[in-house]
Amino acid sequence: MAFFLLKKTHIKTHMKIKLLALTLTILLFTACNSYKSANTALVSGNFQQAFEQSTQAYFKNPSEKNGIKYVPLIFEAYHKGQQADENRLKEIETLTNPSKYQEAYQVILRLQERQKTISGINGRIVNGKNYNFKTKDYTEAFKTIQEKYAQFLYNDGKSFLNQGGKLNAQTAFQKFEVLESVYANFKDTRSLMNTARANGMYKVLVQLVNNTEVVIPKILEKDLLDFNSYGLDSRWTEFYSGKLNNSYDYVIQLSFETINVSPEREKIEVHNFEKRIVDGKEELVQNGEVVKDKDGKPVMVDRYITVKSRFEEMQRVKEAAITARYFLIDNQKEQTLESKNLVSQFIFTDSYGTYKGDRRSLDRDYLNMVGRRPVPFPSNEQMVFDCGQDLKRKFKSEIARMKL
Repeated sequence: MAFFLLKKTHIKTHMKIKLLALTLTILLFTACNSYKSANTALVSGNFQQAFEQSTQAYFKNPSEKNGIKYVPLIFEAYHKGQQADENRLKEIETLTNPSKYQEAYQVILRLQERQKTISGINGRIVNGKNYNFKTKDYTEAFKTIQEKYAQFLYNDGKSFLNQGGKLNAQTAFQKFEVLESVYANFKDTRSLMNTARANGMYKVLVQLVNNTEVVIPKILEKDLLDFNSYGLDSRWTEFYSGKLNNSYDYVIQLSFETINVSPEREKIEVHNFEKRIVDGKEELVQNGEVVKDKDGKPVMVDRYITVKSRFEEMQRVKEAAITARYFLIDNQKEQTLESKNLVSQFIFTDSYGTYKGDRRSLDRDYLNMVGRRPVPFPSNEQMVFDCGQDLKRKFKSEIARMKL
């Protein structure tokens, strides 16, 4: 027993060593690949990519050998990247298109971000060499570019807003959103955003029309008109219920054409079961003689018997079905854009039963019915509501497809 435990412990230790060796190999391979990739980017003139890859690798393990080796690479990528971006800023200044400040803003952010990144590396000594990174104060340059870029976005947004139309208003809103992230509360941006939001919004009236003789349950009507529960992407769409007027852009009518609820139905279905099962042990007999083991004792085997039963299943069913049709109408043009039939169904089922005979012959599903109390039939109103939930899912799918 002691030998077995010792051997088992040795196997586990060996497996741990192999797993550790594999992990170290993978880490070393990844580290080599990271350095090679960053160096290739540097040689190719992709200074930002080289800087990002090398700093990420360094900060994963800055105190170890694999991290320190990245410092010279970071140093070179940093200074070449800073110089390239400063040169680009000078080129941008010579351009005449006001949109140039969008790029200028990205460049000045990059210059500042690099300086923040190397603050934890500056002054690091590698192989006796002190790597001191050169830094500059870009505060004034950033402020100048920020204001000019903000003014460009402000003018651009107002231009779209003044052109009129919902799509132009939506574009204006997006411009002002960017402006808020660049320069919060610039001039009257927030007021203009509210105006663009209101002008770009589509107003949709949803109406339910009942063409049947069945009363639609109030709870279903309320649920169908509660568009907050639909989970739709309504950034530029607001849904309303109420009376029709000219302020709405679109009208969606959901017309109930038929509502049917079946009578409560019960029927008995008979199932006969027969199964061979193990029922204890018996002596093994071959050629009329009891078979014995080496000790002279009778060999015991499973004894099989056939069991039977008769199961009476009470099946209870009630059904509801709704046929509806929706219409999408351009309210300003008084024109139907599309329409489609929607058919929904809900079936209530319940089963319980009794049996005669041997219980062991019954399948699991039928065993579960034994002793079960019947569930009360739902009311007609509840059946219509449950059927309406399926209708709501289909209605939601159609509205989402419309992309209003």
